[in-house]
Amino acid sequence: MSERELPSIAARPANMALPGKKTGAPTIKTPELLEAICAGISLGRSARAMCVEAGISQRVLWNWLANDAALMQQYLRAKELCVDAYAEEIIEISDDRSRDTYTDEKGKEVIDREVIARSQLRIDARKWYASRLAPKKYGDKLSTTQDGNDTGKPIIHRVEIAFVSGATAAAASK
Repeated sequence: MSERELPSIAARPANMALPGKKTGAPTIKTPELLEAICAGISLGRSARAMCVEAGISQRVLWNWLANDAALMQQYLRAKELCVDAYAEEIIEISDDRSRDTYTDEKGKEVIDREVIARSQLRIDARKWYASRLAPKKYGDKLSTTQDGNDTGKPIIHRVEIAFVSGATAAAASK
């Protein structure tokens, strides 16, 4: 086919591909879909679970995030809210005693240690994840003191080692 036989790009229908160019599937990236994914993440659901629910692969989401700064900001905000949701879940899990005991075949109330261990595992997992996503807010804090109220001064740690003879140590203990 010669160039004269090809229709011009302006005359070509929008869904018709250029010769030699492959066309991909139309994007399903809509503001509603992105909002639904970020809303689920902000409530504590994983990005993987939200992608499965939306019918996309995680790789698609990661590509969208890499190429869209506004979406990345929306995603990061959803992750911040996710951490707070996990902190609240920790309290809910620890306060829920509904399945801690059961009644055995003799009618005796028995502690279900497996349920308690699973609850502890759920709490620990959420604490670990929250401390990694928001270490300043939910990470372990080191207790340090500073001289005076000057927060601009560096913290100085001083360790003194003194060698004490056996006779001096015995006299000091009396």
